[in-house]
Amino acid sequence: MSAFLKVENIGQAPVEGFTVLGVSLADTSNNVGVIGQFGSGNKHAVAVLLRNELSPVVFAGTLKMEFSTRPQTVTDGIASKEFGRVVVKFGGTDPVTGASRSSTEDLGFVLTYGEKDWTEAALALREFVSNAIDRSIREVGDWSGVKIEVVSDAQVRAKAGYTRVFVPLTAEVLQFYNDLGKWFLHFSEPDALTRAILPKNNRNLEGRRAAVIYRRGVRVREFESSDTESLFDYNLDDLRIDESRKASDWDVKHHAGKALANADKKTLGILFDRLLNSTTPAWEFGFDNYSLSPSGGDSVEVLAQRRKNWSEAFSQVAGDDAVLTGKGTKDQLERKGFVPVLAPENLVNAAGMYGVSTPASVLSLDELVGREITDPTPDGQAAVDFVWDRLEEIGLTNGKEKPPARSFTSILDGGTMLNGFYREGIVYLHRDLGGAGSVTGGRHALSDRLVKVALEEVAHFVTGSTDNSRDFQDYLLEVAVKLARLGDEKVSEGRGRREVALA
Repeated sequence: MSAFLKVENIGQAPVEGFTVLGVSLADTSNNVGVIGQFGSGNKHAVAVLLRNELSPVVFAGTLKMEFSTRPQTVTDGIASKEFGRVVVKFGGTDPVTGASRSSTEDLGFVLTYGEKDWTEAALALREFVSNAIDRSIREVGDWSGVKIEVVSDAQVRAKAGYTRVFVPLTAEVLQFYNDLGKWFLHFSEPDALTRAILPKNNRNLEGRRAAVIYRRGVRVREFESSDTESLFDYNLDDLRIDESRKASDWDVKHHAGKALANADKKTLGILFDRLLNSTTPAWEFGFDNYSLSPSGGDSVEVLAQRRKNWSEAFSQVAGDDAVLTGKGTKDQLERKGFVPVLAPENLVNAAGMYGVSTPASVLSLDELVGREITDPTPDGQAAVDFVWDRLEEIGLTNGKEKPPARSFTSILDGGTMLNGFYREGIVYLHRDLGGAGSVTGGRHALSDRLVKVALEEVAHFVTGSTDNSRDFQDYLLEVAVKLARLGDEKVSEGRGRREVALA
């Protein structure tokens, strides 16, 4: 005695739902949880089963449909090719017209339809079950009208008011039945249907721990392109899938990242605990800033809840003195008494937007870039004094008082060293430009490089202009011209004194 897998739902499907490409009534429903949208699932399912030498039998109410193929040759005048034309044999009473049907009809697709993407019998079974769930939701408001079970060939028969699909039971079909709860959350974890992020719960088919992705409770894929285990699985209602029911890596990670941004404190606590207590990476660490960042349509209330969840979850896991950081600021944080928790920069940036303590919130700008500010070196102060005296001499201080000077040290940034900068009324010069040579050698001991940097930063102070601005360039040109004329005047004055002495 042979056996079959039966997929049954309340309500009689239209014949066209199995025979005409594009026909789907599921997307006309306003009920939450309806899955279908393309109108090709049943047709793909029939083709993939026939390719796997499995002939499905469908009852739409009291009308029986048996699917098979017949050979057909197609010629375009240049070449000929053999196809397996999919056909359906009707038997019984049409549920709509009430007429008896016993014909065999050609369908508008061939056996190779979808063969590049639809390769497994399990994908066909997923479509039959998805359509059964949709019809049950439209009939009774939930999926309680769906029944899936293994039956004998004696039970392959119609039931008025119901749609039944029977598929010969092979090892692959039986495996799908045994894994039904992994394919559909409806039958294993119905409470999870309203949640986007799911704790790991043995949903993988091959024993891996890659992220399992669902769309409206229906399994879409495992994230096989990453060998990194995930902390969670995901049920993403609005995930975009194509006609082959596939979702791209980018779309999956983007929607999963959006879900993580909206996660509750318990979920975020699991994320932060992995960062704090393990060196093992997680798939979620690779979510990008774009997916984790707020969207333009996020309300004030949503953003406030996000900040509360992220900040409180981090504090509960890591403590009030903890700071989420990349490797670059670990030492600075420890020197100030904080506890650094290392994380990828994308997570640090996102967490900072949601109120988690990060280097940007606890360190000054100078500390963030590894810059230490100290009192000015003698040469640094002497350089600023020298420049200021010359500017006063030529009347180009714009009525301002001489700015204070400071020295700083910093690390190389991209192979370059910052020589000086101006900020908030203070001129900063790098310590390496000069030490204390001016103490014994006077201003003549100052290097040209030090004086040049001091002039540039003092010019920023006087003009309030930025590098490369027209005002800044005009000011420096005016300084050059006046200093040149001042030099001429002193030369002329010296000549005059010599001429008077000779006379």
